[in-house]
Amino acid sequence: MIDWSANSSPKKGKDSIWIAVADSDGRVEALGNPPTRHEATALLIAELSKTAGRTLVGCDFSFGYPSGFITALIDERAANWRDLWLWVRDRIHDDETNRNNRFAVAAEMNDLCERSVSSRPLWGYPGAQALGGVSRYRPDSYAPFDEFRLTEQRVRSEGHRPFSSWQLAYPGSVGSQMLMGMAWIEGLRRIGDLDERVSIWPFETGVGEMSLEGTSGEVVFAEVWPSMFEIDRSRHEILDAAQVMTVVERLAQADADLSLRKWASPQLSDEEQAIVLREEGWTLGVL
Repeated sequence: MIDWSANSSPKKGKDSIWIAVADSDGRVEALGNPPTRHEATALLIAELSKTAGRTLVGCDFSFGYPSGFITALIDERAANWRDLWLWVRDRIHDDETNRNNRFAVAAEMNDLCERSVSSRPLWGYPGAQALGGVSRYRPDSYAPFDEFRLTEQRVRSEGHRPFSSWQLAYPGSVGSQMLMGMAWIEGLRRIGDLDERVSIWPFETGVGEMSLEGTSGEVVFAEVWPSMFEIDRSRHEILDAAQVMTVVERLAQADADLSLRKWASPQLSDEEQAIVLREEGWTLGVL
C-alpha cells in the first residue's frame, strides 16, 4: 500500500510517501518512507524483485477524471484512460529532488478544456504569486463535467466525503498526487520487464470476482482510499504510516479469505461499467 505525495522537495515524515508491504498472510514485512518519488521507485522495484508471485499494489490517488474530460483534453472520440496517462507522462517533469511542473501541466489542461468546452475545471494553487491558468479558488461550475466520478458519488451517498480530482491544492486534496501518480505508474512500465508484468485495475483487468486474481509474476495496481477503513492509530505515531500498515493488512486478509473478490465486484449498470473501464476508473472496495 502506497501513500503517495506530490511534494516539490524531498520530505520524510508527515505528508510524505509511505510504503507498507505485507506477505500473503497479512503480516507487515516492511515499512518505507522514501523522501523522493525516485527513491520510491527504487524501493518498489526492489520489493517486486523479491517475489515471483502475484502482487497487488494499492495507491491512494485517483486513476481517472469524471466522464468527458479525456475527449475534451485530447479531442479524439475514441480516447481512453491510457491516452490520458500517456499524455500526462509526456508532459510531467519530475527530477530526483522532487521538483516538478504539475501546475504548468494542469494549466495546459485547463487551456485545452477552455478551447474545447469552455471550462477550466482544475483549481487550487498555493503559491505566493498567482499562476496563469490555475485559479486559487474553486470554479462556480465544472460544467460540462461532474465534480465527482461515479465511484466518488457512490461513497458520498454512503456518508463519506472524498475530495474531487479537480482540486490540486490545500489540505486533503488529491489532484496533484493524481497527476504525479499517473505519470509515475506509466513511467514504471518502461523499466525492465515491468510493462509485461503490470496491469491496472479495473482498466485492463475488468471488474468482477476474478479480476484481481492475476497470474504468477503479475503486478496489479489498484486505486485504494484509506479513509474507507478504520485505521489503527496505535500502529505508528504518524497517521500516514498507520494508514498504509492497516490497509495493507486488510488487503492481504481480504485476499486470503476471498472477500477481495467481492471488493472487486461493484454493482454497475452496463452504461456505468463502460464509463468506468473507459475513463473514470473505480476505487477498490466501493460496492
